[in-house]
Amino acid sequence: MFVKTDFTNSIAKFIKSLHNAKKREENKLFLVEGNKCCSELVDNVPASRIDFIVINKSKLDGELLKLVEKFYKSGVTKIYEAQDNIFKNLTDTVTPQSILAVVKMPDASIIKISSELPIVILDSISDPGNVGTIIRTADWFGVKQIILAGDCAGQYSPKVVRSTMGSIFRVNILDLDYNSVKKIFSQKKFANTNVLAATLDAKKTLEKIKINNGENFCLIVGNESRGISAELKNIITEKFIISGEGEAESLNVAVACGISLHSLFGSYKKHNYIKK
Repeated sequence: MFVKTDFTNSIAKFIKSLHNAKKREENKLFLVEGNKCCSELVDNVPASRIDFIVINKSKLDGELLKLVEKFYKSGVTKIYEAQDNIFKNLTDTVTPQSILAVVKMPDASIIKISSELPIVILDSISDPGNVGTIIRTADWFGVKQIILAGDCAGQYSPKVVRSTMGSIFRVNILDLDYNSVKKIFSQKKFANTNVLAATLDAKKTLEKIKINNGENFCLIVGNESRGISAELKNIITEKFIISGEGEAESLNVAVACGISLHSLFGSYKKHNYIKK
């Protein structure tokens, strides 16, 4: 049975500070909220990176007890128990769940972008719900490397983390400026990477985009209102348009990403590049 530790005002204050991006970066810590995300956390992240967890005392049912025991058996020994009114103040959701974790950020310096696996680049996607949904969608299709370029919502924003539904723990994510992105794709090893983007001025439809034998692909997902930034346009090798029959002006960026990946992976998998 796990051992609960007394919860203090100073711990509550520290947790609430992690809703601020600057404080997250200073401490190299971020929040994971809710049963689903915390379950994915304990299954995919080593205990050494999980600083502590907090549970809502009034929500301690059988399901939560099993999850807390899982954390404890994995090696997470700092487990705090908070009253309902205090726990609700620790999160930024209207109806908070019953558990949260404080987690160490991975070392970004050891994350490398491979030229042999698909890549998704988010180009200044500012809405955290869209960023999280795109990360989740990429994970669904097997994309394990994602670049946040320009002015994207931070990957460790609580809303981004929640929206990924745990996918954030299964993919490598780098937050880079435009020059760093261009430097990556200027390398010789990326010569066979087809850099694709949906644009309204494209002549070719998505269905006609093919990933040839020996090619990798990178999908750039642009800002809904501004499209692909000028800084990244010169690395695009092929543009496409997602055809539609209705009257809507545009697609939601996360929906467009999902449609694009579904089509592109149909071509990509024909060459048996994906290794499960």
